[in-house]
Order: sequence, then structure tokens, then C-alpha cells
Amino acid sequence: MRLRSQISISVLLAGVLAAGWMWFASSRQAAESSQGSLKRPAATRVLVEPLSFAPDRVVVRAVGTGNALKSADIHPSVSGEVRQVRFKAGQRVAKGAVLIRLDDAHQRLALRLTEVALKKARRDTKRLKKLAASGHTSRTSLDTAETELDSAKVRHAQAAANLADRTIVAPFPGVIGLTNIHVGDRVDDDTVIATLDDRATILVDFNLPEGFAQRIALGGGVVVRPSTAPGQTIGGTIFAMASRIEPASRSLRVRAKIPNPDGAIRPGTSFQVEIEFISRAYPRVQEVAVQWSRDGAYLWRASAGKAEKVFVKLVRRDGGRILIDGPLQAGELVVVEGVQALRAGQILDPQPFNQPDPGKGNISP
Repeated sequence: MRLRSQISISVLLAGVLAAGWMWFASSRQAAESSQGSLKRPAATRVLVEPLSFAPDRVVVRAVGTGNALKSADIHPSVSGEVRQVRFKAGQRVAKGAVLIRLDDAHQRLALRLTEVALKKARRDTKRLKKLAASGHTSRTSLDTAETELDSAKVRHAQAAANLADRTIVAPFPGVIGLTNIHVGDRVDDDTVIATLDDRATILVDFNLPEGFAQRIALGGGVVVRPSTAPGQTIGGTIFAMASRIEPASRSLRVRAKIPNPDGAIRPGTSFQVEIEFISRAYPRVQEVAVQWSRDGAYLWRASAGKAEKVFVKLVRRDGGRILIDGPLQAGELVVVEGVQALRAGQILDPQPFNQPDPGKGNISP
């Protein structure tokens, strides 16, 4: 019995010794693991995308009104009775085409009288020149004859101008408008015969916000869509600009020129005007990548496997993304998701952000 007791006690001691060794080994392993985790903290997983640059594109839209390149209200120069009406409304006429003739009987007679007087003055001057050369007349008589000849020329030219005033002609090529003038009507210089428009080219007037006044230039491109044909797009150029900003509207008056060879667009038509302004390229990031603090806007950059805070300035929103300005280079990795828990210097496990790009969009101020 004593031997059996000794064997039991030995087995028990061996079990206690083995259990103690196992506890010591597991405690040491846990301590080493804990020390290793303190030395090598776990990296934070974030989604990143390479930084790209895009030009700042802005499309400004406005409403404009079309005018003919040349437009005139035709008035007679003198009063008189209408004898002929030589045009119809909507007719295209050439420069110098006769529109209306007034009664000119008296003017023709006056011109005939000046022609007779002019011929006589020429004959008298020619005769006196021959006599003066042979000494049979005085120099004073010749001078008087030459003066009379000059006066006869002036009276003849005046009579011819009076006759020409009885005929109203088109001052430039264009399309004639409606008229209320008929044969037999009495007109004067206040009477509007008709309107004339040269609409081979249309001028479109519109207002541009003053913030873009420094960016627009003569000869720059413009796109217009006439209200009479909304699906039609016409390209034109900046033709003229006002010299000052209008204080009431805080805008600049601008005039664009568009071709209208078939004359389909009429003066007075309204247009939707679009002008695209393109400036230098800026970094373009997802909207969710930009954060805010008391010091301003910033984003996180994955640099050498660590988080780096970069302060930026917002330039413009662009179709789900933001154009920013800051110390950034193309190709750098910008954190898109996982930005909320980051701190400067934090170790990162960057993974690619594969969400489709929403596309570049233009906006109007």
C-alpha cells in the first residue's frame, strides 16, 4: 500500500508540473504576441484612386435677340405724290433698286431749263476766249462769262439732284418689309415707305455676367439655338462688346454674329446662347474625398503607405466630382472611402476604388 501511494503521489506531481509548464508557455506566447502587435499596428483599409487633372470648363447660357446686320426705315427725301410702287412685301432687292417714284414733271422741266442755260454759257465762254486771244474783247468780259458758266453747272447739278430725290432706291441689298403706300398717296420726309433688312447675317445681342467680362474676347466662339427651330444649332463669333458694365443688371452687353445665307431667321428672333470658357487644368476628385474642418477643406493622400492631410481650395463642382486647387500631382493616390477615421501618419492598406466615373459635366452660373 505504501508503494502504491508513492506512485500516485508521483503521478499527481507530474500532472501538476505539466499543467504549470503549459500555462507558462501560453502566457509567454500571449505576451510576445501582445508586444508584437504594439510594435506593428494593423493597417487601416481604405479605397483610393489615382489623381487626375481636368481643365476648368464652364458653359454660360443666356437669352439673346437677333437683329439684321443692316436695317433701315426707308423715308423719301422730299414730299410729293406717289406715281409708282416698284416692290412687294418680302421681296429681296439689290442695292440701288427703285422702290418708289414720285411725281417729277416739274423737276424734269427745271432740269431741261438748266441744260439750255448751261449750253448757252459754254458757247459764250468759248466765243469770248477766241476774241480775247485776238485782242477783240476784254479780260473782264471773259471772266464774267466763265463765272456764268460755273453758275450754270451748279444750277444744272442742283436740278439733277432734285430730280433724283423723286426716286427712292434701296440703300443696300436686303429684304423689303410691309408697306401701306399706294399710287396716288401723298408722302413727305416723315413717311415710312417700308423697312429694309439685310439678314444674310444676324447679330445676336445678349448679356454676359460681369464675372466673365475679362474672359471673353472678340472673335471668340459662340453657339446659338433659335427659338423658331430649337433643334438647330448655329455657330457664330463674338462681333462686338459694350465698353462698360451695366450697373442695373451687373452684366456686359455682347453682340455675336451668325450666318443666315438662306434668310430663314428673321430679325427679332430670340436665341438661347451658349459660350464655353476653358481655363487651366485642376485636380479632379470625388466629392466624398473632400472633408471639412475649422481650417478649411482638405483631403487624405496615401503617401508611402501612410495617411497625409492636404488642404485644398474648391474651384468648381463638375458632374459628381470637384475641381480643387492644392499641392497635388497627377497619379497620387487620394483616399475616397474610409476617410472618417483617419489621422495624420496612420498606416494604410490602400485598395483601388472601382466606382464608375460619373462623367464630366458643364454648369452654368
